[in-house]
Amino acid sequence: MKAEKDRRTGIGTKGNWVAHLFLAFALWKALLLSLAVLCPGPGYDTSARILLGETVHPPDQALSQSLLDRVTRAHLRWDAFYFAGAAQRGYVYEQEWAFSRPYSFLMAAVKDLLWGRGETPLKLYVWAGILISNLFHLISVMVLFRLAHAISRPHNNREIAFISSALHIISPAGFFLSAPYAESLFSTLNFAGMLFYVRARQTEKTLGAWTISQDAYMAASGIAFGLATLFRSNGLLSCIIFLYDVVQLSRQIFAMKLSIHDARRILSTCVAGALPVSAFIAPQAFAYKQFCMDHQPSRPWCEELIPSIYTWVQDYYWNVGFLRYWTVSNIPLFLIAAPMLWLLSCTAITVLQGPLVTLMSRTNKEPPIQLADGAGRICDFRHLAIPQLALVVAAATSFHVQIINRLSSGYPIWYIVVAHWIAHQATSPAGRQHSLYSQFALRGAVMYAIIQGMLFASFLPPA
Repeated sequence: MKAEKDRRTGIGTKGNWVAHLFLAFALWKALLLSLAVLCPGPGYDTSARILLGETVHPPDQALSQSLLDRVTRAHLRWDAFYFAGAAQRGYVYEQEWAFSRPYSFLMAAVKDLLWGRGETPLKLYVWAGILISNLFHLISVMVLFRLAHAISRPHNNREIAFISSALHIISPAGFFLSAPYAESLFSTLNFAGMLFYVRARQTEKTLGAWTISQDAYMAASGIAFGLATLFRSNGLLSCIIFLYDVVQLSRQIFAMKLSIHDARRILSTCVAGALPVSAFIAPQAFAYKQFCMDHQPSRPWCEELIPSIYTWVQDYYWNVGFLRYWTVSNIPLFLIAAPMLWLLSCTAITVLQGPLVTLMSRTNKEPPIQLADGAGRICDFRHLAIPQLALVVAAATSFHVQIINRLSSGYPIWYIVVAHWIAHQATSPAGRQHSLYSQFALRGAVMYAIIQGMLFASFLPPA
């Protein structure tokens, strides 16, 4: 049956799914780029042309410019100014610390590799960023396939893995996965961190012991999450996965029943969890030295109990903080974010609710409760959904809420759950409801990515 299904879907072999995903990726990118290039231009804002050293033309002459110039300008919008500018000249202004220094450094390194060192125009840094974003978006598609294939139920479900990866191609992040932004690189590293973690735990179950192989996988997971945190601070949420393991093992610690196997696992998990925390703290320490020790007078944030340039910049320059975004004027942005907030919450709870219900049944010594339509049986390692749920809470209370549409691209559980909804068209009322959910998610992602891409290229919000 499985072989027959594979033949029908055309994804029965590795070569097939790679070819199909690569083709879908290329077509989607071509569509987004075509629409962005055909946009009339930034209208009210000519900063991209000024920074690129171009002559400012009237809007009706925008399409007469060279194709390469239009491609460059379409990608140089919003935060891309900060990333490209910092890559060209380094960090100069305090507010630039809100943007990933390692990403700008990587852009500069790629530019030097392709076009040589020395003083070069800003557009070369923009092209380097475009190359990085598209390359790592493609890599993240392939990594997600491996991750979904490893944790989907039934095990090694290639169809679910394929659909999940295809959904990541048309992610609501849209043009942000092509422009000089850190989203695609974050997705690759966050997916890789989860994949290494899953490999460590699966190998443990197979061998029945914790060996150097698990140590290596867990260290690789911590390194990947640490790098993800360097590129986007929300990578720190992935530490919850390690914390979950330690909390689970705490019962053995308090009962004084900790085996050598468990002790080694806790140590390996704690070391892995310390890496993303260190990656978050290190830039803060570097900034503290520059602005608080080497600079006189020191900046106001240096006197805080926990001095953090990132928190200060978000607070002082963009008024980001707990519930500060909850204003009447921001209601439209909450409406824009609402579908993604709902989808992330719904899919995370879908994964988490089944084991919770089962645990309650066992605690009460009652017969196991039958869960409708496989709720809770969608994937192994259900706690991988917790960072996704934490992201929803953080975005709704403490971020510029509309960025949830692009931050969601780096979290795998919602792709996998929606893939299950698409693949399993159940006849029960719950199954039909999930079918409607999947149609909503798929159509919404496509429409939003296309519309947002054209707005981005025209330098219009939301960003």
